[in-house]
Amino acid sequence: ASNDERTAALQDFLHTYNHHRCHTALGGQPPITRVNNPAGQYT
Repeated sequence: ASNDERTAALQDFLHTYNHHRCHTALGGQPPITRVNNPAGQYT
């Protein structure tokens, strides 16, 4: 109902979308499996 509520909901949505939702274009894997250098794990 408010911009603050939308902003708060976005974080949960992005986590679910990128870490838990299977994508057919990725062979059923979530997008996070395609990340080579996740934040905080630079090599």
